[in-house]
Amino acid sequence: MERILDNIIIFICCLVFLLSFGNDKMMIVSICMSIIYTCLTIYFDKFIVSLFLFMAALLFSLPSHTLSYFIPLFCYPFFHTSYTYVCIPAVFVLYFHHNELNVLAASSILLLTVLCFILKLRTDKYLEESRHFEKIRQDLKDYNTNLNIKNRELIAKQDYEVTNATLNERNRIAREIHDSIGHTLSGSILQIAALTAVVRDEAVASHLKEVNERLTDGMNSIRASIHNIHEESVDLNLKITEMVNSFDFCPIEYIYDVERDLSSKAKYALIYIVRESLTNIMKYSNASHVSLNISELPGFYKIIIHDNGTAFSSSAVTAGMGTVSMYDRINSLGGTINITKDNGYRIYITIPVETKITGQN
Repeated sequence: MERILDNIIIFICCLVFLLSFGNDKMMIVSICMSIIYTCLTIYFDKFIVSLFLFMAALLFSLPSHTLSYFIPLFCYPFFHTSYTYVCIPAVFVLYFHHNELNVLAASSILLLTVLCFILKLRTDKYLEESRHFEKIRQDLKDYNTNLNIKNRELIAKQDYEVTNATLNERNRIAREIHDSIGHTLSGSILQIAALTAVVRDEAVASHLKEVNERLTDGMNSIRASIHNIHEESVDLNLKITEMVNSFDFCPIEYIYDVERDLSSKAKYALIYIVRESLTNIMKYSNASHVSLNISELPGFYKIIIHDNGTAFSSSAVTAGMGTVSMYDRINSLGGTINITKDNGYRIYITIPVETKITGQN
């Protein structure tokens, strides 16, 4: 675009010189030829084409001196190459028309040619600065993109650590309640039951029995609360993510697309199956990639564990105790499991959504 503007500026200057010094019936033809020349050199933008057009323009300049006023325009395309010396014949054309051109006109044409070369330097400098600016802009854009990615990773890691700390604190509180209050209440219930058995007074025995029932109800409530806390503290995605991150045998493509929360029994079953599968891959497979997909579909959950290993021991699929345990756990959830070793080690599991509610068949 800058070179097009330069050509327009040079053309206008040449046209002014022509109208100021020239007075010939070929003026219109010269103007049209210079426009055609400029358009062709810009369109093709090749040295051979420009050289051919330049030589043709010089030949046409010999019979008509009016075309000599556009010599700066003819020379400009070569100022952007290492072949600037091809413009030397233009000097001879000016000398050839020294009778028709006065000293002022010839000097103006030569001066404009020099100014065209200076304009070329300015344009090249501008284009160089533009490319440099564009490179800086692209680098800043890439840097900003990488910074956003790192920021999201830090936020995800922070959320992960906060969630993990929260779940660990829940487990700690549940253990403390179970160890302290639970044991205290259990001991109190046993002591009251013993007192009830030996006391002779019917009224006292009735009151002790009532206290014993209330303590038993409280103990059952505490147990239910501890069970709920412990169940909620198991984050399936978090636990599997930990296993995936610690698995350094080969890369794992992990996808987790589950909105509803599974039952505690289903969570522990899947955690065991994923751990056992990754262990089997390390022991028996020569895989270089593993895909782990846990997704929720209408009516059931789908779990697929697949690697691209070509050498896998058949004993790991059929006879291992770990594999038998996988079948038992999924069957107890009312699900299905299919393990194959065609095209790699592959486990396909489905678990009914109702498992989340009942935790059983």
